[in-house]
Amino acid sequence: MTMQPSSSTASPELTMSPEKQRRAAFIQAYTRRTDRLLSALALIYLFTFSIQSIWHEPGETWFRWLVLFGYFLWVLFAVDLLFRFVVSPRKRHFFRRNWLDTITVVIPQLRALRALRAFTPNGVLARERSRGAITGGAAATAAIAVVIVIWVGSLMVLNTERGAPGAEITSMGDAVWWAFETVTTVGYGDFVPVTWFGRAIAVVIMLVGISALGAVTATLSATLVKYRAQAGSTPNASTTAAQPTSAPASTTAPASTTAPASTTAAAAPADASTDDDLRRELAEIKAMLSDIQAQLNATPSS
Repeated sequence: MTMQPSSSTASPELTMSPEKQRRAAFIQAYTRRTDRLLSALALIYLFTFSIQSIWHEPGETWFRWLVLFGYFLWVLFAVDLLFRFVVSPRKRHFFRRNWLDTITVVIPQLRALRALRAFTPNGVLARERSRGAITGGAAATAAIAVVIVIWVGSLMVLNTERGAPGAEITSMGDAVWWAFETVTTVGYGDFVPVTWFGRAIAVVIMLVGISALGAVTATLSATLVKYRAQAGSTPNASTTAAQPTSAPASTTAPASTTAPASTTAAAAPADASTDDDLRRELAEIKAMLSDIQAQLNATPSS
């Protein structure tokens, strides 16, 4: 009788045919074995791409070899993506789940962003699950993503603007400075990309900056909520543990029915005060972020 509902809520893996289950298990094993290798190759490509962009010598032999190496890695990434798509038993949202790999294959100019895979859970530079104050390392991940996007964006906009008529970004120093002021959404306007692809890169960098700021804010809020919840649950747990020991054995059953009501009534003021404290702290964080943004926006005018 009680087994009927559980069958209707079974996971998608259990509802698949045995053949699809084998293919899903194969894809998981394949991904675990190749993620570190592919992410390491992505970091190597980022290194070679940096050399090509900073020391731009198209006529040199070493430069042509690095270009061929970049094309080889792009073909390797494309074969990996298509192989996983063909073998995957669930193809409907495959490219959405693997959006980074898809973008770097469809738009070869963005393949340097593949280096972000090195920091994914199975990447070559992945850390163990965070057990500190920041749940899941979201702030560290956002900071790493911003640094990589700034560097890759600098290299890409330098390559795009190099040789363009009226180009203002012609050196690596100018490119890095432009990427920093763009990712912080300050935008001094001293350097402006003149090509359409350079402006598209600027849009991506600005979106990354806004997303990183939101990730850090959300992480701080989640951390405050977690610690407040732990602090509020500790006294309730102690009073609940002490409640059965003070009651006689004959009154154990009635005491169990009346204890939740008393503890709930006693915990109501504490929960209300905890909510008020959280609201005040979130308001202070919001005000602090608004002040920082106002100072950044006011800096060019001074």
